[in-house]
Amino acid sequence: MPLLAGSIIVTRRVGWMRLDLDAALRLGTLIFGTRWFFWSFQQMTAKYDKLGLKFLYPENWKLIDDVSGSPQVITLETPDGSTTWSVHLYPCETDVDLILKEAIDSLQQTYEDIEISPCERSFGATPSSGVEALFYCLDFLIRAELQIVKTDEKWLMFWTQAEDRDYDNKKLVFKAIAISLLQSLTPDAA
Repeated sequence: MPLLAGSIIVTRRVGWMRLDLDAALRLGTLIFGTRWFFWSFQQMTAKYDKLGLKFLYPENWKLIDDVSGSPQVITLETPDGSTTWSVHLYPCETDVDLILKEAIDSLQQTYEDIEISPCERSFGATPSSGVEALFYCLDFLIRAELQIVKTDEKWLMFWTQAEDRDYDNKKLVFKAIAISLLQSLTPDAA
């Protein structure tokens, strides 16, 4: 079932109902296709609303807002610091291929045995391109994804990172945060 602008169509065997995305995320529920995914222990009730960006995120995650420099960076971190989601904001005239190359170079300089592979994703109806990286930090296998998205006013680079064994569980939260941000940038967003 596709994610519709501003709402989600929810289906179960018994029927259909329509939920506003904000309401669905606040409830801690996100639906992709016909499968239900719950993370009720991480209710998405905290709201970021600065720089013309709005998004929901889990209430127990720490917000680090470094918007004084270039690029502007907004980072979210789990309470234990093991998982991060960040968005880097760049002007439209930025060479995003160079940005992605610099980010990859930084990872390669920091971590010795690193595997990098291209990957394409979508956040609702918004396509993205980028890379996935696997590397060891101490004794932990870490997975990071860097995804580039073009909006009307700027380029966004989403950088997500977690232990590989936890990444798939966190991916839904990462995607929900990104979708709520991207929907706030659409012209018909409230």
